[in-house]
Amino acid sequence: MADAPAGPLTLQATVEAVLARYPSIEAAQAGIESAQARTEQSQAARLPQLSAAAGYQFMQPRIFISFGSAGFYQNAQDTYDAHLTLHQLVSDFGRTQATVAATRTGERTAEDTLEQTREQLGYAAIQDFYAVILLRQSVAVADEEIHALEEALRIAENKFTNGTATKFDVLTTKVRLANAGNNRTDTLASLHKQEAQLRQLLGLAPGAPLDLTGDFDTQPGLPDLSSTLAEALQRRPEMHLAHDAEESAKFKLDAADATNRPTLAADVSGGLHDGTLPALYDNKGYVAAGLSVSVPIFTGRRIDGERREARADLHAAQARVSEATRIVTSDIETALADLEASQARLANADTLVAQATEALSLAQTRYENGVITNFELLDAQSAARSAELTRLQARYDCVLNRHALAKAAGRPPLQ
Repeated sequence: MADAPAGPLTLQATVEAVLARYPSIEAAQAGIESAQARTEQSQAARLPQLSAAAGYQFMQPRIFISFGSAGFYQNAQDTYDAHLTLHQLVSDFGRTQATVAATRTGERTAEDTLEQTREQLGYAAIQDFYAVILLRQSVAVADEEIHALEEALRIAENKFTNGTATKFDVLTTKVRLANAGNNRTDTLASLHKQEAQLRQLLGLAPGAPLDLTGDFDTQPGLPDLSSTLAEALQRRPEMHLAHDAEESAKFKLDAADATNRPTLAADVSGGLHDGTLPALYDNKGYVAAGLSVSVPIFTGRRIDGERREARADLHAAQARVSEATRIVTSDIETALADLEASQARLANADTLVAQATEALSLAQTRYENGVITNFELLDAQSAARSAELTRLQARYDCVLNRHALAKAAGRPPLQ
């Protein structure tokens, strides 16, 4: 676990810390290295291949050829051979090139996966950051309500002692105070859960302090649907991944189509061996070179199967591109609708807070003058606190929905 960052964490610093520390970022980066290694492996087929070999052979019986009183052995009893062989693919008429191109799309897929991971983590950090801010401010509103109810209880008890209020007023206030305490407890529990989730993203130890600074920066106005949709279709990682899969499937189909093409290769070998007449046990150097052509004639319909598989994979990839386009379009429309609704709720919440605050002020004055009951004053206080929470939730929704729209458009976090 990492140590808690020094100083208050802004939203920007929180996102940067998550993207710098989270393990899945390292895993995605390792995926890029793995894809690059696969590309390197696929390129090996068209590069020179050098191998070394050595061997020993014992043969018995030996063939002896005689000419009257003279004769000689046709073969050596102990033979040795050591040589180097250089193999070079001259051409396979596009098969290796298509395979290399397919693996290169794997590199782009790994890079797009990294960007998708960064995007998901960044926006998760934004959501958790604002959720903690919301719940902390909600706890503060709950504290204000409890303080107001405690003051109302004190006044009600004094009035009951003086005979100007009934026991019902005191009990009603106590019930409201207990309910407010329970609500605060529930809000505090939600806050602790949300803080634990943010610590997990930041890689902090359990219980580590979270010093956050920030507020809900609401911005009026809605972006244009068509331009936002066009941006999303160009930038969304899901679209990039779908197009990567389509391109890879095309190259794999090209490779499958080239499977039945001839393969032209050159081989050169050189080394030392014995067992050659007339001096069987003399080590002699030799060089051998040649060209070879391999032409598939019948492969048990393996090539036909590879082609059918590649065509089916291409069709599936194209269908996924179409599906991703539909999903992105729906995401943009939904995000815009949510943002528009949250902005409308925020405007209504501002009006509601102003009205509830004015109503509470009037209720306090009337209560002091004995015009209204304690119950009516508590209702006004409860309405004012509820309006504050409603506006707080509306501000939170407005900010989160704007970030949700940015995510739907494929923008990096906090761009």
